[in-house]
Amino acid sequence: MVTTEGPDGRSFVLSDGDAVTAQVGGMDLDLLWRNESVPTLPADPDVPAEVSFPPAGGVWVITWTIPAGATGEDPDDIVASTGERPGFHSTESVDVNLVLSGEVVLQLDEGEVVLAVGDLVVVNGSRHAWHNRSSEPVRVLSTIVGGSRASRSADGS
Repeated sequence: MVTTEGPDGRSFVLSDGDAVTAQVGGMDLDLLWRNESVPTLPADPDVPAEVSFPPAGGVWVITWTIPAGATGEDPDDIVASTGERPGFHSTESVDVNLVLSGEVVLQLDEGEVVLAVGDLVVVNGSRHAWHNRSSEPVRVLSTIVGGSRASRSADGS
């Protein structure tokens, strides 16, 4: 469901239909809402079916499902795979991920974290991979904000 406001400033439900769906590798995606730049309010509710990542300032809201026993690999090269390990990649984005069902392993350069229903993780442009090592599918709600990498000095500033 997407809300908006009219010229008089009053809010109302603009759309309440089925999500645009897509598939990347073995993962099902529901493309719930997206804006390709800093949103101008009220934002356009139309959701194109193309799957990529938002440009800097863009915002996407999606749900995605990793099947039981699968790795979140990307055969379509939507994300920048490092080629080091299955599914290991980074994106030019900040991703706020909330586990809705199941259990998923977030693999990082330095270890891994098991996330269950209700767990939230912000992937801040860092290298990572998703693994569903369970016998049930995992479903995640993600808000993705497109970013750009800036060079940092030795002191991190």
